[in-house]
Amino acid sequence: MIKILIIADDFTGALDTGVKFATKGAKTKVMTKWDDSFVDDPAEVLVLCVPSRHESPEDAYQMVREVVEKADGKVGTIFKKTDSVLRGNVGAELTAVLEGSSANQLYFIPALPSMRRITLGGIHYISGIAVKNSVFGRDPFDPVTESYVPDLMHKQSDANIESISVEDAISKVPTSEEKTIFVYDCESNDTFDAELKMLCKKGMPKLVAGCSGLAEALASRVGDESRIVDRSMEGNLTVVCGSVNPISVAQMNFAERYGFSRIHLSDNQFLGSEEALKATAQGVELIGKFSSGTIVDTLYANNGVQRNVTEKELEKTRSLISKRVGRLMKAMLEAGYEGRLMIIGGDTLLEFTNAIGCYELYPVCEIDPGTVVFRLEYDGREHEIITKSGGFGSEELLVKIVGGIT
Repeated sequence: MIKILIIADDFTGALDTGVKFATKGAKTKVMTKWDDSFVDDPAEVLVLCVPSRHESPEDAYQMVREVVEKADGKVGTIFKKTDSVLRGNVGAELTAVLEGSSANQLYFIPALPSMRRITLGGIHYISGIAVKNSVFGRDPFDPVTESYVPDLMHKQSDANIESISVEDAISKVPTSEEKTIFVYDCESNDTFDAELKMLCKKGMPKLVAGCSGLAEALASRVGDESRIVDRSMEGNLTVVCGSVNPISVAQMNFAERYGFSRIHLSDNQFLGSEEALKATAQGVELIGKFSSGTIVDTLYANNGVQRNVTEKELEKTRSLISKRVGRLMKAMLEAGYEGRLMIIGGDTLLEFTNAIGCYELYPVCEIDPGTVVFRLEYDGREHEIITKSGGFGSEELLVKIVGGIT
């Protein structure tokens, strides 16, 4: 029986949650396609990537509820992974989990204290700034428009939602006779541990929600540390970035100043023929052989995504960039690329795995908070690939990965 079933709305989120369990020795698998037999998978922790981040709230609700109804009563705990800055269809999806399950309570801890993402008085903060006033409130694809979590959720949900203070969370487990989502305040890792200790006092709850911080707090309860194997990776690094997040942009700019080669993909490279795409891949592969760090940057594709003004144009551009970059990376592997490959952005990662027809992945380790190494097999070869969400990591992250900063 699966101990924990995790439902994630994007690919990097699925991996950076699953890896918390893998690094504690739990048998962990991430899947992007499955059939009804997923409930019988031998994994202890199974992560399903249900790519609902950019869907309408109604469609996201249906996608998540369908999975929950199939899993209800057949797995130990259902864990709805949420974005640590509350992007996506949080209200609709948590409501789908609650209404698709036979349980009456869902416990939601949105905080990620290790990255200064905390919740106090029901308000979510990023490095001390209310989330709607942070860079994530200006996300060109998915801006966060409310900082008070229940208000944000009620834009997509009529569910009963209650905000729970730290004091109440560590003194008792809240319950309700009607179906209720309890949103926990959390300001530190110590708070996290105290809240989880109380929440799991009588066993794991049936329904929980949160980001990778909750996964890390739960992982030691599931894994077997005797299975842990140390890993080290060597070789040149090629970074393919499909994100426009300012944090990723700053990382690329910093790495370029430290000597990374940087390739700006143009419209012609995106919109040209498959043969032209293969030629671009061969060029990237060649440059990667002679540079310890190479960046493939999509910021200027389609004349710069930031120049588009309508939601329809933005969505079309996002989809175009992800699909073309996914096929570019496939062509790189087919051209014989042997260095380390890093993919930034969940949509880009998903399109890459779709392009190579690989739907099962195995998290290996975390080399920085939110930066994950995973294994997959393609064309008879096993590859270890690094990935992260656009909003994760310090400015010097890419340089640290190649050993330039200690």
